[in-house]
Amino acid sequence: MQLTTTRGGLRRIAYGAAIAATIIGTAGCTTGQTVPDRATESVTTPPSPAAEPTEEPTPEPTPVISYLGDTKVVTLGNVEARVTPGEYGINVACNVRNDAGRALRYKTQITVSSEGVSYSAEFDFGSIEPAAVGRQSKAVGSHATEVRQEDLKVYIDSVITY
Repeated sequence: MQLTTTRGGLRRIAYGAAIAATIIGTAGCTTGQTVPDRATESVTTPPSPAAEPTEEPTPEPTPVISYLGDTKVVTLGNVEARVTPGEYGINVACNVRNDAGRALRYKTQITVSSEGVSYSAEFDFGSIEPAAVGRQSKAVGSHATEVRQEDLKVYIDSVITY
């Protein structure tokens, strides 16, 4: 019975010594090392991006306008509108690229105006998978619509994702 008591006491001493060594080791107090003066140290932590409130709203994307022959191409973010005047009216094509990591539905409205006349085309895309492109086109106006490419103004009025 005395042997068991001695073993238990030795275990407690070994356990206490291990805890003391851990505390001393984490505090930086080991033999042969000098502890730096904490008063002269400077610690800089970079500011957290989530902690900084932004006072200015995120700027709207700028549309990019280009031409492919008679077609005027307006790109705004991941939405592209292609407008081509023809003898039977104005063809409006809309391409939407899904850059999100999940399937999304898109609803866009595009307005085409020229010399005081304005036409609107609304596109409702079904579910577009990630990294896929949805394409739709519509004709607006009539064969009596005489529009020159230089006079066309194209607006991507709204883009709704859901």
